[in-house]
Amino acid sequence: MNDLRLVIIARMKLTDPSGHKIIQLENDEVLEITLEDFSEGSRDFQLTVELLSENAECHIKGRAQCFGSDKKNWQVKQVFRGHNQTGSIDLRGTAEDQSFLGFDGNGTLKEGSSEADANITEKIILFDQAKGRSLPVLRVETDKVKSAGHGASIAPVDNEKILYFQARGVSRKEAEKLIKIGFLK
Repeated sequence: MNDLRLVIIARMKLTDPSGHKIIQLENDEVLEITLEDFSEGSRDFQLTVELLSENAECHIKGRAQCFGSDKKNWQVKQVFRGHNQTGSIDLRGTAEDQSFLGFDGNGTLKEGSSEADANITEKIILFDQAKGRSLPVLRVETDKVKSAGHGASIAPVDNEKILYFQARGVSRKEAEKLIKIGFLK
């Protein structure tokens, strides 16, 4: 006789997130979180997702834009405490003018966890005089890991891409807009 597993996928969308939120996942719970911050204004945001039990799964996709002199800082954390858990953090953003965008993704595989799969990716494109910070951290406190990885990139907009659009009659401002839209998808 085969063991059947019922999986319920919950989706959560947070727009212009701020403050500190804590979410806990139990057995077989799957949560997909979308974070979107495309509005002007400075803000700090912290999200902690605790995967407490067997087969818990959480995927976080965040997109942000900074303008003017805005300062946005996101701290997104997943804590793995059970068996056979999966988590991913995918953060992307653009910063322009004199703004600052900071991403701190963190995955902690606790000593009691086993067979966890954790991945953190952070990418920021800078325009004008903007600044960015990306600090993906994986803390592994167990030897029983399925896979774990992290990566980050912060770079100014590629001028060759701007020139490509301009050679086809697209203004610099419109080219930057198209690059931002494509990058944040």
